[in-house]
Formats: sequence, structure tokens, C-alpha cells
Amino acid sequence: MVALAFLALLLAGCAIIPAPTRSARVGGSDPLAACADFFASLDQRAAEAQVIDPGAFRVEGHPYMRVNRFLASFREEVGDKTAFAAWVDRMQALDQDARKYEIANLPKAAGSVPGSANDNDGINARVNSCGTLLKAADFQDGEQQAVLRKRLTVPDEYLTLPRVLGLYPLTSFFVSHGVSNWHAEARKTFSTEPPVDWRTVRYVPEKSSELPDARQIVVQAKPDALGIPNYSPASREALFRIYAPVWEVQTEAEYDRIGTPVWTSEDKLDIDTRQPLTYTLLSFTRFGKEVLTQLNYIIWFPSRPKEHALDIYGGLLDGLNYRVTLDRNGEPLLYETIHNCGCYYEAYPTPRLKVREKIDYAEPPLILMAPELAHSKQFLTVAMESKTHYVQHLYPSARQWQPEMVVYSLADYGELRSLPDSRGGRRSMFSPDSLAPGSERLERWILWPTGVVSPGAMRQWGRHAVAFVGERHFDDPDSMNNMFMEND
Repeated sequence: MVALAFLALLLAGCAIIPAPTRSARVGGSDPLAACADFFASLDQRAAEAQVIDPGAFRVEGHPYMRVNRFLASFREEVGDKTAFAAWVDRMQALDQDARKYEIANLPKAAGSVPGSANDNDGINARVNSCGTLLKAADFQDGEQQAVLRKRLTVPDEYLTLPRVLGLYPLTSFFVSHGVSNWHAEARKTFSTEPPVDWRTVRYVPEKSSELPDARQIVVQAKPDALGIPNYSPASREALFRIYAPVWEVQTEAEYDRIGTPVWTSEDKLDIDTRQPLTYTLLSFTRFGKEVLTQLNYIIWFPSRPKEHALDIYGGLLDGLNYRVTLDRNGEPLLYETIHNCGCYYEAYPTPRLKVREKIDYAEPPLILMAPELAHSKQFLTVAMESKTHYVQHLYPSARQWQPEMVVYSLADYGELRSLPDSRGGRRSMFSPDSLAPGSERLERWILWPTGVVSPGAMRQWGRHAVAFVGERHFDDPDSMNNMFMEND
């Protein structure tokens, strides 16, 4: 029995690492084989250097493609040639994006010079050209396309063996009780009014001379054959500026200050609070027959301080992801928040959404309410309490900049996937297991039977389980349909 428990604890520290895959063309003598060998060699280097980017999953037999839950959801809808091509192109772009960071994080060979095999631009160019060459050869007929649609899968963020060894049907009852207690407490403390008697720091986005029209940006974005909008970099940046929130933090000490993740000279992650940044990430979801745009705003704190030595929730690093889902006219339809561990999911629907009477999730989501506001004249303010950084207030505030406010800048979330380190190289904030090193919590030794990898640890976007009972993911493209209907 002791040995079984020890094995379970070991399994609790396991993770789901996206494994590289090889093309069947490896080892041949033609240009296609040379490209297959190139990808195999590049993946081997990335694995040996432990720089594999874990945000998306590999596609078996096709090393030039990666897939996430959103793209996988189109598997049964890409029967015609145009839709299939758009689908594969999206997966190739996902791989190119991930490899860009993996290549930047590879150790540099001694004496390497621009233009050599170690030149990042040259390697990325070959990633693009070889991927395009293999893609054209791999899907020339309908049978090859059907095989891809059949085989394509994305693993969930839950490990089966810990659930078996941890007697999940029994332990999930106690976990569900704890979640219900937190939901009840959160409902009591949540408000769409400003906090009272808080000593706060308010972080506001950089001032813009004039905000563009969000409706015009979204409506004019040309969708591809899958219905996914294509935004130019300028349009994407404009949308993030329009809906950027005010962060209001009840501030008692440095652990309540927003900052920038950095690698220290001791090779540890830290948050530089002299540079408050909000990281932006564009995602998409599905609602009815529509593909909707999602704006993710992500912040980081130095820690969630421990109340005492046995505090299971405290530890280094903490953070919040605030997400705005826009309707087809560019108006907010749903707001959501999670901590960067995937914990404490909260949904704040606007009046144009109706909560389903029956939500088929083993762990019901916490659904609160969103305030009414005019984005052209008001910010949505996300107010968090000290230490825990729980969201306790979501309320509108005037678009005004006061001297006591701290101005934050917007930065692309991709920057976290390749940060400068103390040795002159680069390193992702996240390990290949998707976790931020050093952010582990003691709760992982209690909640391991849920199957969630290292509960409480901060992790990379795209790898967030948001329920301990049953299965639910922050990037699940069906979650809106499962929770809401349009309010006629």
C-alpha cells in the first residue's frame, strides 16, 4: 500500500510533453527525404536542449504541423479541398510559430556566424520551405486527407493513472465539496461595484489618441475557408488597445505588484515589478455556427505569499488571464478569468447570453455577472484582493488617466516563450512539460488524484485544465456552446 501511494505521488509530478514526430520519408534520397531528415534533426536538437515548446501538439507523421483544441474541432468539417487546405495551412503556421521560439532558444554553437547552419533566419526559412514542400506531397489525394482527419487528436490535460491509483470516484467527492465551498464564498465577495476601503494600485493601459471602431475591424476581417477571421498585425493591436482593462490590485507588499517575468543570474524565474506589462494573446472559439474572436490579457505577480509553512496554495509566481470574447460585430459577449495555473475559473456573461439550465460538466463552472459599460467611454476594471489575487470586483470606470495610476504596456505573449537568460542565451518561461519552473504548490500532493498535472503551478497558454472534477479546458472551443445560449 505504501509503495502504491509512493508511485501515485511520483505520477502526480508527471506531465504531458508534446512528443516530436517523424515523417515516413526520413532516410530517402530525394528533396522530400532531405526535408524530413531536416525536421528530424531539428527536433532532436530541440529535445536534447530541452527547448521543445509545449503550447500545441504534434501531428503524427507530419513534423511541419501542430494542432490545438480549436483547430482539431474542424476535423469533421474539412471535406472539401479549400477547407482542408486552410485547415492544414493553419496547423503549419502553428508549427512555424512554435519552432521560431525553439530555434531562438537553442544553444549557439561556438564560432557560429550569420549565414551558417546556426543562423536562426536561415533555419526558420528552411522550416517554412520544407514544410510547404512536404505538405504539397503528403495530401495529394482524398485518402491521405481522410487518414489525417481520422488520426488527428489532441490529448487532454488529465492523467488517467493517478486517477485510478487515487480512487478518483471517491476522492472527487471531497474535491467537489471544496470547489462548491469556494464558489459559495466567491459569490458572496463578488461585486460589479468598486471595492471599498481598499488601498489599491490601479494599472491603466498607455493612453491612445483615438480608439478605432472595433465593429469595423471585426466585420472587415476577411475569414478563411474555415470561417476564422484574418487580422492584420495593426488590426490585432488595435483590438487589444480597445478592450484593454484597468487592473486594480489591493496592494500590501511587492507580491501584489504586476511586473515582467525574467530569468535571474541564479537561473530562477522572477518578476521585475519595475516594468508592469500586460501580455496579449489572440485566440478563437466557436459559438453556434460562428467563429468568435477572443482577446486574452495576461499579467504576472512575484508570488502568492504563504500564510504559513503548510499553506498549500502559496508559492512563487502568480498571475491572471482575463479574456474578452467578441461577437461577430466586435462587441463583448463574454468575459472570463482564470489564474495562470488554470485555477479559479470565473465566467461573466453579458445580458446577451443566457445560461443553459443544464450544463453538462461534472464540475459546474462559476458563472457570475458582467456589468454594463460603454467601451468608448469606460474601462472594464478587474479588481483583485491582496495575496490571493482573487477577482472580487468587475466594474466600469471612466477612461481617465490620473497621476497616481501606473501605466502598463502591452506585449505579445510569445515573448514569454523566449526570454534572455543570464548566460547570453534565451530560454522559455515554461519547461517542455508546460509548467513554469519554481511555481509548484504543496497542493499537488493532495490533488494529484484529480489527474491534473501539478495543480497550482503556473503553465503555458493552451495547457490549462480548469476543473478538478471531470474534464474542462480553458481553450475548449465548445465551452461557450456548453454553457450559454444567445438571449433572444
